Amino acid sequence: MRKIIFNIGNKTIGDGGILIQSMSDRKTSLIEENISLTNSLEELSLDMMRFSILDEDDLNALIEIKKKVNIPIIADIHYNYLYAIKAMKNHADKVRINPGNIGSESNLREVIKTAKEMNIPLRIGVNSGSLNKYKGKTSSKIDDYLLALDETLEIFKQENFEKIVLSLKSSDVDMTTQLYRRAYEKYPYPLHIGLTEAGRALEGAIKSTVALFPLLKDGIGDTIRVSLAEKREYEIRACKTLLKCAGRIKVPSLTVCPTCGRTLVDVKELSDRIQLILDRTNKDIHVACMGCPVNGLGEAKDCDIGITGSGLKDLYILFSRGKEIGRYKKEEALKKIEEYIKEF
Repeated sequence: MRKIIFNIGNKTIGDGGILIQSMSDRKTSLIEENISLTNSLEELSLDMMRFSILDEDDLNALIEIKKKVNIPIIADIHYNYLYAIKAMKNHADKVRINPGNIGSESNLREVIKTAKEMNIPLRIGVNSGSLNKYKGKTSSKIDDYLLALDETLEIFKQENFEKIVLSLKSSDVDMTTQLYRRAYEKYPYPLHIGLTEAGRALEGAIKSTVALFPLLKDGIGDTIRVSLAEKREYEIRACKTLLKCAGRIKVPSLTVCPTCGRTLVDVKELSDRIQLILDRTNKDIHVACMGCPVNGLGEAKDCDIGITGSGLKDLYILFSRGKEIGRYKKEEALKKIEEYIKEF
């Protein structure tokens, strides 16, 4: 099937790559906070940032945010189609609409008309809240989703508009996987994949992985969000880990010892500090943080660089590919690891 490729701001979608997305957890009109959040997440590999639009203040904030960020910004619109139109005029790079609450067909056609004139992509986000009149219309809930999407897409086809991203989100793991497989087989448009309302950090990351990993391994998905009730940095980290495991991107790996009675060092603190370095590193490097020489120089011998407790208080062994580099106090050891990562 022909796959449609286009740009969202300065990013290309549909070409086989995958873009990481998140959504601000603060009101869009808090301009400086949102600029700072977006730019800090970009350093962690965020590709696009979505903002909810609740009122005129949020709409006007898009203009100022756009001036001071480098990545595309997406306006998330519900209920008010005029907000979708104004968001495009206020420099949003993409607009997300929910066909279940955007209003009449004439409203949707007005949104499409503006998007076409301004060459701005639209995301059609179908979820359980979009079904309304479609619920129970077919033999399965999955087919209800697809029916809602089909009828919406027919309007886009009539308007000759193809710069569309599709999402079919559910909080049910199996349904999410099945929905995206069906959509991938049926439609030529890029897919934004994700498990909606996944949960808190640990539970949400596990559920998202179960739902999305099979899709990613099969090349399904053009943008992704791991939606967590947590700091947005956790979403980016979860996305990168999931994408690396699926072979979709190359980013650092951090192997961390779970510790045992042999451990005489604070592995969690060490690994937290190393992770902060790796969060801002786009290299296919394997780093290890271990509790004792048994695991460090043994089980982690294939790592590019690693640190392990030596068995003595505040003395750490640095190693590379199973060979000891030297023994250092903690701060010096961490400094040398950072230098190694930068030069790798």
